[in-house]
Amino acid sequence: MLEGIRRYQYSWQVQVTFAFLALIMAFWGFGGGGLFNTVHPIATVDGRQILGDQVDREATQIRQVIQQMYGANAQAVLKSINVRQEAVDRLIEQQLIGKEARHLGISISDVALQDKIAKETVFQRDGQFDFDTYQDVLRNNNLQPSEYETAERDRMIADTLRSMIDTGVQVSDDEARHAYNLRNERIGLRYVEIPFSDFTAKVSPTESQIADYYKKNAEQFREPERVKLVYVHYEPLALAAKYTPPDKEIQSYYNQNAKTRFTHLEQVHARHILIAVPAGATDQEKAAAKSKALEVLKQAQAGGDFAKLAAKYSDDPSNKLQGGDLGTFGRGQMIKPFEDAVFAMQPGQITMVETQYGFHIVKLEELSRAHSDTLAEVKPKIIDELRTQAGAKLGRTAAQEDLTAALAGASLQELAKKRGIDAVETPLFAQGEPAGGAERDRELMEAAFKLEAGQVALVPEKGAPYVIKLLAKQPSRIPALKEIEAQVREALIRSTAEADASQQAQKILATIKSPADFDKAAAANKLAIKNVDPFLRADRSVPGIGEFPEVTDAAAVVPAIPGVIDRAMENGGNSYLFEVASRAEPPDEEWKSAQKAFMQEYVEQRRAQAWTRFLDQLKEQAKIQIDSEQLASTGSST
Repeated sequence: MLEGIRRYQYSWQVQVTFAFLALIMAFWGFGGGGLFNTVHPIATVDGRQILGDQVDREATQIRQVIQQMYGANAQAVLKSINVRQEAVDRLIEQQLIGKEARHLGISISDVALQDKIAKETVFQRDGQFDFDTYQDVLRNNNLQPSEYETAERDRMIADTLRSMIDTGVQVSDDEARHAYNLRNERIGLRYVEIPFSDFTAKVSPTESQIADYYKKNAEQFREPERVKLVYVHYEPLALAAKYTPPDKEIQSYYNQNAKTRFTHLEQVHARHILIAVPAGATDQEKAAAKSKALEVLKQAQAGGDFAKLAAKYSDDPSNKLQGGDLGTFGRGQMIKPFEDAVFAMQPGQITMVETQYGFHIVKLEELSRAHSDTLAEVKPKIIDELRTQAGAKLGRTAAQEDLTAALAGASLQELAKKRGIDAVETPLFAQGEPAGGAERDRELMEAAFKLEAGQVALVPEKGAPYVIKLLAKQPSRIPALKEIEAQVREALIRSTAEADASQQAQKILATIKSPADFDKAAAANKLAIKNVDPFLRADRSVPGIGEFPEVTDAAAVVPAIPGVIDRAMENGGNSYLFEVASRAEPPDEEWKSAQKAFMQEYVEQRRAQAWTRFLDQLKEQAKIQIDSEQLASTGSST
């Protein structure tokens, strides 16, 4: 996922889209004044410093990229990554890329830079570069022309260097076919399960055995460090709930954003099913592809489920499992024949389009005509955004004032009450446990576990900071046996039962000398054989069991089919014996149909891997120092 984000960051169109998200811009802030800055570098790369405000800005951009890419799922994605660490990594890479580019003599002339900027559609009016529009867009993005132009030059240099790396990646047809086979090989399985639960009733450990198991496995019962805190969250909308911006300010905001945020180009939301035609295909192959496409078109127009048809027939691996969904796009983002056809369609219409890639069965989901929002239409949204801006400013000031007061001994509960907001006191909790809502913010959690009891800290969070006080800290510990004897007993019973199930599986396996013996062994031990229809080995999961990569890997090397995997497998404490009933590579016809699309995808994958290796080599050669403690606690005070 993060590789995709890194590639995405070089798109100015994406960055301009972020400029339109004024709410978020105001909420987090670029630069943020002096409140969150630090005079000490968070990292150095060959002596060059990376400061806190740079990390703040980069982290903001990463959050915006994720929001743009993942929409409603963005918060779940953000919880899964350390945004500030990713920001530092990106800044380090940017410095290393710049240094290597200078070493190689790569530079971007002023003429090339001007030409690149002039071609950006967001800076154009009636198809031509417009300087007033250019200034408006940058102003709305809180950027000076010199700042943007420097960043754009750096992006162009990075693109040039990456293009050089990409050029060196060559993939043969044989290599691509092998990769395709590995991804699309299908295996069918038969298996028997020996559940550990069948053996638990037979296990009755003595007190001595329980004590011995506890002694040998004490770490298994270690309880994690826990903390208890009280925190105040300075949420902008809560602080500015009663603020109503004056009409003059609303009108000014609308005027500043009329050409950008409130002007919408024509866009469509479409799906497609690609019936690919390989490069150099014969007339006969083209005719066969067209015939297949017409048949799929007929099914779709007759009311067939378009998503299911895409999953079954489409040769576009990038979206076939998403029902062929291409998302929402404007003009200039698709190849011309496809674009012309789609923008001429009506919502709900299904048609066929021929392009250089083959035949596309296209369904138009939605059509949004070019239009401009009126002030009346967007006034409620503007009020919310101006209210959020005001609240964010109030929050930063209030948090700093309350931090000072709390350090002097003031109660966070009383400070919060004066602000008309709540102070939240959590129970004792460990990382990953419920914490009165605090567990939703990674920065807050990281800061809390770095404090000692009684300490107070300021934690910035997307422009809506927290002031927190640690009330108690419970160190990690291993409870005494008498406290957890029942837990230890259950663990011993399960461990013994799992070992018994595994031993039974080994005994049964020893009686299986050939695939013909598999059924006999199952019958002799009164075990039901379960059949698994052919599935993609690359999924690394066994239908009916779940993720089980050991099985899918072992199935690939069974010498003859049908054949028995030569060892018992364990999953979830249960033991399994498997027979590989079938194993088949995709047929030549399928490969020919998918070759072009797969080759493009595979080359891009290999290029991404080459770029990552290149960056890793630069990092290995550089002297990089990161202040991990400051990275985790930037903006906090104790």
